[in-house]
Amino acid sequence: MLCEKCQKQAASVHVTKIINGQKTEMHLCQNCAQSLGEFDLNIDLPNFFASFFDHSHFGGQIAQPKACPACKLTLEDFRQLNQFGCSECYHTFRKEIEPLLRRLHGSSSHEGKIPAHAYASLSIERQIKMLREKLQQVISIENYEEAARIRDQIRALERQAQG
Repeated sequence: MLCEKCQKQAASVHVTKIINGQKTEMHLCQNCAQSLGEFDLNIDLPNFFASFFDHSHFGGQIAQPKACPACKLTLEDFRQLNQFGCSECYHTFRKEIEPLLRRLHGSSSHEGKIPAHAYASLSIERQIKMLREKLQQVISIENYEEAARIRDQIRALERQAQG
């Protein structure tokens, strides 16, 4: 394809401009493209792409790995040790460990033994959680009558838990 401007040399630069929603394309040789003066064709591509990864654009600091504020354990440390340093680690790394807990235990919440006096309130909390999940399902299939019924059940259980 020949340059659209000089009609002499092969077009090696393809320019697409969109101005006020109007798209125009030009196929130019290198000389005609440089004469437009809109861009530099002598760009150093390796340095150009390396600049995307230059941390000086972000205040000159390299991001530090996320660490527990209490014990200073990092996520990498956890992966190597397979254990946390303190109870605060569970809160600090919650987003990162939830998929792991779901895969290992089928849930990200503890389902172990509970004291008898706490069973009633925990049972209500579990029912509310189950109903909220069911509510999301019926809303997703646009069954709004069932969703309203489930919503009312959730409200009743919440009142029971408070009272």
